[in-house]
Formats: sequence, structure tokens, C-alpha cells
Amino acid sequence: MKRILVILICILTHKHIFAQVAISYFPFQSILSVSTNTDKRLFGDFKMETNNFISNFNMEFSPKFNFKRMEKVNYYSGIGISINPINSLENLPITNGYFINFGMRAKPFEKLNSLQVVFEISPYVNREINGGNLRTRIGIAWNFTRKTKSD
Repeated sequence: MKRILVILICILTHKHIFAQVAISYFPFQSILSVSTNTDKRLFGDFKMETNNFISNFNMEFSPKFNFKRMEKVNYYSGIGISINPINSLENLPITNGYFINFGMRAKPFEKLNSLQVVFEISPYVNREINGGNLRTRIGIAWNFTRKTKSD
């Protein structure tokens, strides 16, 4: 478990993918997401549930890979881990489960290229790998990017 977290932190803080940030909100699931630049080939993603009790403070960490990048839409996939750090106060495991994400980020407005519509399908299994569900999410995002000479 500790090795997985160390690997995820290293990926999320790597200098080539930690230059800009995207903020997403999935209103139907009450999830806030902070990602590194989602237009890069590799990016990191952190999701946090909102509208819940402190004892149910679920978070997700996931490195993502844009396998198809186009001008108006990016398609990506990634694997991740769901944790609840508050569980450690009760001497419970902090790992909730594991997931795979398949998603797309569409840029529907030419003048507002940083505004994105996000759709994800995410199979999830619990830490014992004896149960799970298929999650779907739709949300909006803003990709805060700096324009460079190579853009």
C-alpha cells in the first residue's frame, strides 16, 4: 500500500506533468477533482467527495494517459486507488478499493478552449476484491494552462 502511494505521488509531482492545473466538478456525484494539465500525454488526478460526513472522507488518486488527443476532445484512461485517511483514526484500513477510468474531455467552445465537458466510466472494486460497481460521471472542468511557444 505504501509503495503504491509513493509511486502515485512521484507521478503526480513529476516536473513534466505538474506545470498547470485543471479543476473539475461532477455535480451529480458531488465530486471535486484537481488534475495536472489534462492536455498533456500523462497527467495526474486527485478526486475528493464533497457533501459527506468527515468519517466518510473518500479520496481518489490516479495517473492518467491521454491515448487520443485531438483539437476538440481528448480520450484518456488510468488506474487508481480510493482511500479514506480518516479510517486510520479508527484503526481501519485506509484503502477503500481500486478502479480503472475511461474518459473523455470535450472542448465544445472555440473561444473558451479551457472549458471542458468531462465524461467518465469507471469500474470499481473494493479492497477485498469481492464486490464493486460500474461508476459513471459527467461534469465540467476548467484547464488553467499557460500558452508556450510550442503550443
